[in-house]
Amino acid sequence: MYEKLAFVYDLLMESVDYEGWVTYVEEIANRAGKRIESVLDLACGTGNSTLPWAARGYKVTGIDLSEEMLKKARQKAREKQLEVAFLRGDLRNFQLETNFDLAVCFQDGFNYLLEAAELQQAFRAVFSNLKSGGLFVFDLNFPNRINPEDEEVSFVDEDFLTLIWRTKFSREQKLWEIEVTGFIKKEGGVYEKFRERHREKIYEIHEVWPMLANAGFTVLNTFRSFSFDPPSEQARRVVCVAEKP
Repeated sequence: MYEKLAFVYDLLMESVDYEGWVTYVEEIANRAGKRIESVLDLACGTGNSTLPWAARGYKVTGIDLSEEMLKKARQKAREKQLEVAFLRGDLRNFQLETNFDLAVCFQDGFNYLLEAAELQQAFRAVFSNLKSGGLFVFDLNFPNRINPEDEEVSFVDEDFLTLIWRTKFSREQKLWEIEVTGFIKKEGGVYEKFRERHREKIYEIHEVWPMLANAGFTVLNTFRSFSFDPPSEQARRVVCVAEKP
């Protein structure tokens, strides 16, 4: 997953407000009365969501399944002279040597777990890696983000890269299928072609809350992303906040 796309991931995500996400989660923690010193960033990718925490003085660990993404994350940390532990791990069964005050997952990392049983496993893994009183904040793609009727095609066209995205939603399976075809310009003007397929499962809030409770969490809130309002029917992404008692 993302083995080829890691090369251009940052270009595709350059409009994402990672600093704003960190500020938002800090405010969630403040409102919950939590003092945060250590942060676990789940499905951290190339570190865009991890490094802002480190720059603000938090002790941070990032985990991701893709070694290619982690290589880029480690390189960025070195360039910025930030101390971050980037580790390869599976959301469903990771176990680290220390526990954390806060676990976060930004940009629908949990939607990549295609079975409810896998999501339940992941919540249990997060629970076991949090301190007592630790906070868990994550976002999910909401069903309204997906156009259920049509196949959508979009393009990225740069001097060194062309990408074609095809997305389709299966209402019956609640699966969002994404096929990415890319052409990367190499030396001598030759283009290397690659193709990746990604699938995301769309979970409803009423499915997620019992899973959190079954993992041992107390559910504190659900918000429309980057707000403190409850999710509306128009919400494209929701944020869940839970606590380890």
